[in-house]
Amino acid sequence: MADYVLKICLLGDGAVGKTSLVYRYIENRFSRDFKSTLGVNLLKKKLTLDGDFAGKTASVQIWDLGGQQAYRKLRKLYLEGSQGALVVFDITSQASFDHLDDWIGSLIEIRGDKVPMILIGNKIDLEENKVITQEQADEYAKKYNIPLILTSAATGEKVEEAFKDLIMTIVKTI
Repeated sequence: MADYVLKICLLGDGAVGKTSLVYRYIENRFSRDFKSTLGVNLLKKKLTLDGDFAGKTASVQIWDLGGQQAYRKLRKLYLEGSQGALVVFDITSQASFDHLDDWIGSLIEIRGDKVPMILIGNKIDLEENKVITQEQADEYAKKYNIPLILTSAATGEKVEEAFKDLIMTIVKTI
């Protein structure tokens, strides 16, 4: 039995790489041909914590929410009981960045403004197609006083760190 059972959600528009981030974290694999998530995809990972919680275990339920507008009405159901979120945008998509307020607003409305979250700028391996600058992302993260981590599900860069940081933040608040 795990010492901690956690529910975290991945939020963001369709095609920002949420499913790719989850599979990179859980199975350390990447595929360019994931299908759009319909509704929600639920995955689990068991891990041993470190630092102040060395030797303790966590069972993490990762809820990958479909980003299409059609699933907006289901957000409350999916976000209920979540203890934290990775809010993901694609650095090559202005629209995904512009919609962050909607995603964060839903999370705060349902879980309150103290829920741990990390802003994720994904697809940093596509630097030549970047439309969102580091400065824009930093400024946005400051607006909500949340950490920003730039990741690449394709290469795995900082993916483990993003999940681990969120999990440790949640555990420290329990």
